[in-house]
Amino acid sequence: MKRIVLVLSFPFLLCANEYEFSLDELDAIETKSYEYGGYIEAEHRYQEPREDKERHYYSLETLLNYRYFSQEFSFFVEGMGFYERVDSKEQSSLNLNEAYVNYKFDTNQQLYAGKKSARWGKGYYFNPVAFIDRKKDPNDPQRAREGYTQLAYQYNKVLESDLQNLTFDLVYLRTQRDLNEDLNALESDLIALKSYFLYRDIDIDLIYLYNSQGENKLGVDFSMNLQTNFELHGEYALYDTGYSAYLLGIKYLTESELSILSEWYEQSEMQSQNEPFWDKRYWINSFTQKEPFDFLYLSLYYKNILNASDHSMQHKIGMIYTRIENLEIDLSFIQNSGKTQSEFAQKALDSFTWLELNYSF
Repeated sequence: MKRIVLVLSFPFLLCANEYEFSLDELDAIETKSYEYGGYIEAEHRYQEPREDKERHYYSLETLLNYRYFSQEFSFFVEGMGFYERVDSKEQSSLNLNEAYVNYKFDTNQQLYAGKKSARWGKGYYFNPVAFIDRKKDPNDPQRAREGYTQLAYQYNKVLESDLQNLTFDLVYLRTQRDLNEDLNALESDLIALKSYFLYRDIDIDLIYLYNSQGENKLGVDFSMNLQTNFELHGEYALYDTGYSAYLLGIKYLTESELSILSEWYEQSEMQSQNEPFWDKRYWINSFTQKEPFDFLYLSLYYKNILNASDHSMQHKIGMIYTRIENLEIDLSFIQNSGKTQSEFAQKALDSFTWLELNYSF
């Protein structure tokens, strides 16, 4: 192969003063059989408890993922380590977020086996149709989350019509002691079905969850671009016990690169107060301005979480600086407010300053 390239390149070698060519460069070009990534994140929070002295919170989080490819097979694993200290109290943990094997039968079909996050739903802060995922952290919705052990089959087909793409997912999970036990309280078999359609420029998912010893669930979600810079998305979930929840949201980007995200979430029944978004109605709005006043590498943002049932709120204002490659510096201030006994008024902290340093690789 090198000889062929040399012959074809001969006319260019005559002009070596203008163009240089080395066969060693060809040897350096090869498809890697693996890839890896992750981040190291350090946090400091200066906290002001309602009836106590000031506190300092420190934490260190590391995440590492690795993917290996071998013909039809691939293997993916992601682990996370966490350490925190609040005054003199310390705790640490190690967690396996995902670890699964993927086998591709052909260009249309593949199989997954192991611990995996499904990441179903179109919402940024809420996902009522994410029946086999853990809930998002409202303060860090993009944070990597632990998956569930499962066996999953996926079929995908690209079409040349108004219906451009069709994907079908079939997922089996078993819940019992020490296996997916926080997904369902009883020993049971779960079967999740998801059908995805891309019709013109509209994404649609139809989802059904069968539970042999509990609630069956039905869900639908969608997203569509009203304009190139204006997206509308939503989700609706209905359980056979009568519980229902829905989400409606928009994403909008202005010409000045102001990003606006707004989501309304409502559920028919209140949940455990140990869970995020346990009350009946929430409204979240966030605004992010990239490079204000032409200040390079800087973004300013504001986020507001409103509990629309008791009218308490959480405000977050901050700035992100990315001048150093792969390093993100995030400085923010968070304030909780509301009437006595309301959700955010009952938080242990009135306010806190939050500094995050995130180095990714």
